[in-house]
Amino acid sequence: MKEVLAGGVEEGVAEGAQGYVPVQWTRKKIALAVAIGAVVAALSLGCAAALYVHTIDLALTGGMDAEQQDELAEALQPPKPKRAASADSAAAESAEPESSAYYVAILGCDARPHETIARSDVTMLARIDTEEGTVHLISVPRDMMVEIDGHGTQKINAALAFGGPAGAVRSLSAFAGVPITHYVELRFEQLVELVDRLGGVTVNVPEGFTSDTSGITLATGEQTLNGEQALAFARERHAVSSGDFSRAAAQRTIIKAIADEVLAAPPTEMPSLVGSLASCVTTDYTVAELADAALALKDSGLTVYSAACPSYSFGQNGISYVGTMYDEWRTMMQRVDAGLDPADESAEVPEPQASDEELGAATNARSPRDYAGRVDQAGFKDN
Repeated sequence: MKEVLAGGVEEGVAEGAQGYVPVQWTRKKIALAVAIGAVVAALSLGCAAALYVHTIDLALTGGMDAEQQDELAEALQPPKPKRAASADSAAAESAEPESSAYYVAILGCDARPHETIARSDVTMLARIDTEEGTVHLISVPRDMMVEIDGHGTQKINAALAFGGPAGAVRSLSAFAGVPITHYVELRFEQLVELVDRLGGVTVNVPEGFTSDTSGITLATGEQTLNGEQALAFARERHAVSSGDFSRAAAQRTIIKAIADEVLAAPPTEMPSLVGSLASCVTTDYTVAELADAALALKDSGLTVYSAACPSYSFGQNGISYVGTMYDEWRTMMQRVDAGLDPADESAEVPEPQASDEELGAATNARSPRDYAGRVDQAGFKDN
């Protein structure tokens, strides 16, 4: 697998307010999740597994109640139809997607037991193209200043708390200017078992640190991490130089490393691996869709592009926010949508993406439109 790297609710939600809280895992649900592995293995061998699919699909959506599932289904959209340079072109009227690519919202929830508000500790946009074998992982800082309907100016991590999965999808879709077709909610704490089951994951740690919460120390450089070490790497933001920006990059690295190991595993290992993976996610994907995507990416050979929304930190009215670098974000999303390296500023963007005014429009962003001076003052940008 090839990897290409590119170079808060607390202020807006009253304590005790009602918001989205993921359904806690039960023994029954975990048992169903483990059964997913057997079904995926059967599917990969071409065996009929339809009799089990409906029951096992319930395990994947088990982190949402029925109302949340219905709202999410309304928020999710199919990929855009074909686009052409000429509006009167026959291709422009086609209802067929222009490729196999589609977008996925990836949220990481940091809800703790007995909390009434679940913030999205992780916000990522993934573009998946099974035909080309490419995946783009784009982080959006959790403190990004946006407008949330009915709640005014907020940080983007409040979207999940206020509106559940559907609200998070709508906010991310408006910010990126793309339709989102699938939703995945990750629980990083439960990745420990999966990473250990994989025998660890190999990553390049950009800077060494000692966690002030777990006490785990990681050195700089390429190394194989066990589950607890991988969790510490994915969670650390206090002992690293760029705080949440560094943590977002680490989380993309961990996701890519897990995908590396899962796709490299032999078919005989798939039942237990997918069972462990299923216990870490809540998603609208069905078992068949997950199996089809995994097998297609495994066959095509995978290239992962990793980047973050160009942004900067600033303060307003005593609150720390992250602001959008609008021009840079727009051109990055044009490259992403065209399947290009998001960091390659010299890449020629095809006309359909170049003329698409929705890509990267960030219509719900509320940070200053004149941001050059603020970026210089912040002294850091992640792009």
